[in-house]
Amino acid sequence: MADKKFDDIAEELGSQMKAVSVAEFFKKNKHLLGFDSPIKAMLMVVKEAVDNSLDATEEYGHNYYKKNKKWYFPEIYVDIKKEEYGLVIIPKGDDRPLADIIKTGKKWELMHFGKKLRASKVDGNRKTYNVDGTKVEVIEEGLKKPKVYVENERADIKERTLKYRVTIRDNGPGIIEKNIPNVFGKLLYGSKFHRLRQSRGQQGIGISSVVLYAQQTTGIPAKIISKTEKGKAVQMEITIADNNEPIVQNKEYVNFSLEHGTEISVVIEADYISSGEKSVYEFLRRTSIVNPHATIIFSDPNKKKYVFKRTATFLPPEPKEIKPHPYGLEFGKLKDMLLVTSSRNIRSFLMNDLSRVSGAIADSILSKLDIDPSTKPKELTRREIEKLLRALQKAPLKRPPTDCLSPIGKDALKKSITEDTKAEFVAVVSRKPAVYKGIPFLVEAAIAYGGEIKNTGTAQRLRYANKIPLVYDAAGCAITKAIQETSWKQYKVENVASNGLPSGPYIIIVHIASVWVPYTSEGKSAIAGYPAIIKEMKLALQECGRKLKGYLSAKYREKRSAQRRSLFEIYVPELAYSLSKITDVKEKEIIDGLKKVLNKGKADSEVDKDAKE
Repeated sequence: MADKKFDDIAEELGSQMKAVSVAEFFKKNKHLLGFDSPIKAMLMVVKEAVDNSLDATEEYGHNYYKKNKKWYFPEIYVDIKKEEYGLVIIPKGDDRPLADIIKTGKKWELMHFGKKLRASKVDGNRKTYNVDGTKVEVIEEGLKKPKVYVENERADIKERTLKYRVTIRDNGPGIIEKNIPNVFGKLLYGSKFHRLRQSRGQQGIGISSVVLYAQQTTGIPAKIISKTEKGKAVQMEITIADNNEPIVQNKEYVNFSLEHGTEISVVIEADYISSGEKSVYEFLRRTSIVNPHATIIFSDPNKKKYVFKRTATFLPPEPKEIKPHPYGLEFGKLKDMLLVTSSRNIRSFLMNDLSRVSGAIADSILSKLDIDPSTKPKELTRREIEKLLRALQKAPLKRPPTDCLSPIGKDALKKSITEDTKAEFVAVVSRKPAVYKGIPFLVEAAIAYGGEIKNTGTAQRLRYANKIPLVYDAAGCAITKAIQETSWKQYKVENVASNGLPSGPYIIIVHIASVWVPYTSEGKSAIAGYPAIIKEMKLALQECGRKLKGYLSAKYREKRSAQRRSLFEIYVPELAYSLSKITDVKEKEIIDGLKKVLNKGKADSEVDKDAKE
């Protein structure tokens, strides 16, 4: 009987088990995608859409150049509007809202947790309410906002936006009609996951996660308009089902303001902040710095318009797709490749499906492993695959090709930084490509100093990955670690905080470009601390530091020289008077001569400083 009883329990528990789709998982775990606070949610929606737009417009631009020998530049439009808003009561001495106040017709009403409250007392234009034991009086005086008293003290009335409509539009190639539902309504759908080439998107989650977040917070479908050069502009309203399949709520053909491109519009619950490191404005400003070939136009909820104009006259290099390098392969990946390859034998597989494996190296490895070169790839045993992988990773292979990367470029980055910051000095370094786990990557770094850069304490740190600003999780990022581990004092930086970060009017920029950026989470906010990556970042920062040291040293010498000249100038009249008495030369002539000597020394100092720069 005991066994039967336990069998019944096991069957009952087993009957409760079921598979969970990726859409269901992220509905319950949207924080993993970066939607873990109202402010961050607003930023993530803009970020994911802008990333997609930049990738699409750049790819179109390169294809356009191949056909027409002219550059076609990205233009991204970001528009945020208040979709639903009202007033909120803030009691004196408190920063927490007590209740909402809304206008119905010509009367003001109180709402508490979404429920309208009835006034306990009405005296002319004065209404008295009881809100969880708190006395609230509302006095209507024909003004836009009523007067409100909480426990007989005047309360603040503030506008609170409950929902925002976020619209992002680009002048890219557009998306063919049949693909629109899957691109926006299916997580882990896209063309970038399997391609080993630099791009902002990697997993096919970003833009569909925006649709999912809008659906979860407001229930309003995402509205997508897309038009290709030869097609009609089609508009679809899309949501995502629990089985991770797109649902097209509505479809129609419409007019579109651009000849080709894509627009996504979503209504979300979020908070908008107008300034600061985590604001949409700052994100777009930082995006424009490392994408100098793009124009970004932003309209905020207060109808203020910002234009980040492009400063480059050409697009960055087009990244080429490469094959997997053996140094970055794992057993499971190699096994999967062997099963799906179109190569007829193992020798051709090694040469054609992997990077940097020549015929001589393939023959040498197969000979040592006693594997017949004519063996079909899918016929290899688990043990043979294991031996093959170890042999490949010990073989003297060249590094993977680096034309899969698309750096910002030293000159373009310097011009963009100087235009944005108005700094008096900018040093930019673009390192040669390096490799971690068989994956190529490249680091670019810059330091801007002085000019219009404000001294707000610790230096501003601008972190980037594949030309995307990283705003959150700075403490756990490899870029922050590299900055902290750089010995700034040896580069004439006078003030360095206890955590290793320089203080003063500095902006430090670090950018990593890679075919596969090792983010610490799906939210793509920080870079994992691989030693090879941190090493390259430190080398780039040190090179920038040496250039900064040269500039600061020259500036210090000039300052000291100016101080000495100033001190000497005080005694010029007295010296001229004494020399005039001794030599019978007129005082004015002596003063003029001494001033010429002083000015010559100043000019020589400036020439020396310019030469060192």
